[in-house]
Amino acid sequence: MSKIKTNNLIGKCGFYCGSCPTYVKGECTGCRTAHNKGDCYTFDCVDNKKIDYCGLCEDFPCNEIMTREKATVLDLRWLQWKKSQRDSG
Repeated sequence: MSKIKTNNLIGKCGFYCGSCPTYVKGECTGCRTAHNKGDCYTFDCVDNKKIDYCGLCEDFPCNEIMTREKATVLDLRWLQWKKSQRDSG
């Protein structure tokens, strides 16, 4: 798989779309091509900040991604752990 194709499968929230059952079944093309402005909070936030994905943000993980419904498919416990690591360091 080419690097460009792989990068297109990393969603704006950081999830690897290539492991999503919906993508694997061919029912979705991945976040970067399937979403438009206004479809997804995280997609819009990342675009507004002009970064490639959420994990590159200096505020990651922010309260919005941890509390907003459907902002990410990343595990909440992992996000809480990442926040505690960021806040203690």
